[in-house]
Amino acid sequence: AKDESMNYQAVWFDPKNPNGYRVLFGNDQKATLLLRDEPSDEERVFPVKVVKEDGQETRLLFDGGGVSSLSEGNDGTTVEGIFTGNRDKIRIISFNNNGKSSSSSSNFWMNKKFEGPIGVYKDSTNPKRVIIIRQIKGSDCVVEFRDSGRNNQVTSTFTAKAGNTFTFDFPDRGEVTAIFSLFRRTLTFENGTVWTKY
Repeated sequence: AKDESMNYQAVWFDPKNPNGYRVLFGNDQKATLLLRDEPSDEERVFPVKVVKEDGQETRLLFDGGGVSSLSEGNDGTTVEGIFTGNRDKIRIISFNNNGKSSSSSSNFWMNKKFEGPIGVYKDSTNPKRVIIIRQIKGSDCVVEFRDSGRNNQVTSTFTAKAGNTFTFDFPDRGEVTAIFSLFRRTLTFENGTVWTKY
């Protein structure tokens, strides 16, 4: 059976910061959180501990405050995300340094899995490569390659309008067309390369 606990790898929408994004990617022990609240803000990067016990929901422990505006600047704060395998949402809870939950800081991040090609992908030709497709504004999207946690490398922008065929303009390959399958959660390129969404 497929391990649904890895499905936390996605582009997430925070209703409290509708102009920003949260991206999670990693493995079954540790992950990286990319966070931006506003387009003009600097992207922040947080290490994440992934905890999965048999029969339990996957827990994502974000080291330090600043993950949500409610915990920013609060030394000793740990932010925990509770992820369920249904891929729909992550519940975000802030804890003070006594380990007590602060109910006033509870929030939900919603998965943008149904918004066309937006998401986190694995590459059939490079298992170490993480590909992130996220929305910039409207139907405009950006493609980023992140290999083994290195800094982001923006490789292409494109417009994700209605339909399932998208054209990417890569610096090293020029314009390349891919077909998106919502059912298979894949982008298939002309040369046979397949990107599969987590």
